[in-house]
Amino acid sequence: MITEIIRLKSISDLYERYGARVQHPLITVVEGKDLVEMKNELRSCGFYCVMLKAQTGTMTYGLSRYEYSDGTMAFIAPDQIFGKSTDKDEPTNNKLLLFHPSLIHDSELSQKFKYYSFFSYESNQALHLMPEDKIIVDSLFEGLALELEHSIDGCSRSIILSFLELLFNYCMRFYERQFRLEEKGNNQLIDRFNKVLDEYFASNLPQEQGLPSVAYCAQRLSLSPNYFGDLVKRTTGHTAKEHIHMAVVERVKELIISTKQSISEIAYAVGFKYPHHLSRVFRHVTGITPIEFRTRR
Repeated sequence: MITEIIRLKSISDLYERYGARVQHPLITVVEGKDLVEMKNELRSCGFYCVMLKAQTGTMTYGLSRYEYSDGTMAFIAPDQIFGKSTDKDEPTNNKLLLFHPSLIHDSELSQKFKYYSFFSYESNQALHLMPEDKIIVDSLFEGLALELEHSIDGCSRSIILSFLELLFNYCMRFYERQFRLEEKGNNQLIDRFNKVLDEYFASNLPQEQGLPSVAYCAQRLSLSPNYFGDLVKRTTGHTAKEHIHMAVVERVKELIISTKQSISEIAYAVGFKYPHHLSRVFRHVTGITPIEFRTRR
């Protein structure tokens, strides 16, 4: 039974607990078979973790479990809780890339990191590699591991960061293809998204909580906000927030046509705190104000 969460603040903590060979104080590439047994243990790390799964199994991530298979990649940001949840004792061939946030601090890569939203995805939104993808990822892991065997010099950091950027850019490409391949399911998700919005506006939630948030909709659809936002953007061409605003405007149009409520009353009814906020959103979506829309009817 899992009774505690192991806290690893630095790469050196990993070296000390699991016997990994020291490559670099801020980054390491290690194979699971080279670590002491990690079964049935949850961890929270103060560094980024990229896992390349080389076999099937079950993993705990946050409060959930998920099944992974050969060629699956998972991306874990600092302070997330994750771990192995299996009673098997045999070592694995999984590969781990671990690096501390200070490695990329004040670098061009740190500025680009906001685009690597997969570090905020839930584990069940992992990246599933095709065989040719896995060859690329394996080669980058191996190339980075080889560089880490080199004595640290004036070029080390830039070379290491270049490997990381190339790896993450490839992962972005693979994720974009994964979104495209799931297009049918994505369209169904947009339909569910619209249903969530319809139900929201049909309830008292607008008056109680204001406009529906992206986080609220993602939670209702059992997705992480970042994954949900990326999926909506790739499927519709609009951000999730823009999609919500368009749904709000359609609701406002219905109320303008079907009721005699004032624009202020309609604004409060759909969740705006101030009527001028509604006017701003309505004009942005339609090019005219709510009052202009009413007078044209």
